[in-house]
Amino acid sequence: MKFLALIVRYLNEPFFDEFVEYYLREGVDTIFVLYDVDSTIPISYDIQFNPRVVVIESMNFKKRQVQDVNQVFLKRIKHKYTWVIFVDCDEFISTIKHKDTTIREQLEHTYSHVDCVQIPWTMMSCNNREKDPPSVLQYLTTRWNHNFKHPHPHKWEKGRCRFKQIEVKSISKCDKIDGLMLHHPIGKQVRTMESVNNEYVQLSPFFNNLREEHIQTANMVCFHYRIFSVESARRKMIHNKLDGYKLRNLQFLLQSDYSEINDNFMKEKSIERFGEK
Repeated sequence: MKFLALIVRYLNEPFFDEFVEYYLREGVDTIFVLYDVDSTIPISYDIQFNPRVVVIESMNFKKRQVQDVNQVFLKRIKHKYTWVIFVDCDEFISTIKHKDTTIREQLEHTYSHVDCVQIPWTMMSCNNREKDPPSVLQYLTTRWNHNFKHPHPHKWEKGRCRFKQIEVKSISKCDKIDGLMLHHPIGKQVRTMESVNNEYVQLSPFFNNLREEHIQTANMVCFHYRIFSVESARRKMIHNKLDGYKLRNLQFLLQSDYSEINDNFMKEKSIERFGEK
């Protein structure tokens, strides 16, 4: 029995090597990649031939995204791993309060008695950078101020205000859940704890009322790098198959990329672990 698996969906991800390197260092045993065959940015040879990465072709990213994820979970993970993480390529979960510990160490010690850990997003921004940076973690160092409301004038759902509720990502015990949804697992009796105050909660796609004081003292948060650059925003609007991502909405995506706080936490962590890029 291995300890920790990760499932991620891949569609034109220019920083996937950094993503893989990061999560392997955080203690993930195996990364299962659902590769959309319509991708125009290929996965690097280093990743394809990494023995800890399993690449699986997925024919329809939009219609089959949850179905394919659950096929992988049920057939390859549920009975072979203790824990599973389901994140996207722009989501980096990190320990905060005990910053020198890894995700794996937190699961082994802090969360060994629960079935699911729910980690809230912290919204990073590109600060109007025109071109893709050399590194996501080391070059994108501004983010939303989560003490502020961010009403979006165009009512574009993807750019909605997250003052009252912000999405979470989940890490779940495989034998305690029946499957996976985008933000939380499926199960009737899943003992769940949020990672900010380490309090028991009901399964939900959201964390309520995230504030700056929470981010500074949280056990773990998920840094969400939704936009790498203006270039990446345009690429996302052209190639992303999910509802709401259309080229006509490009201005709405850029208008909801708020650069209000300088946050070097992930930059410093990345340099410490991997060196400057």
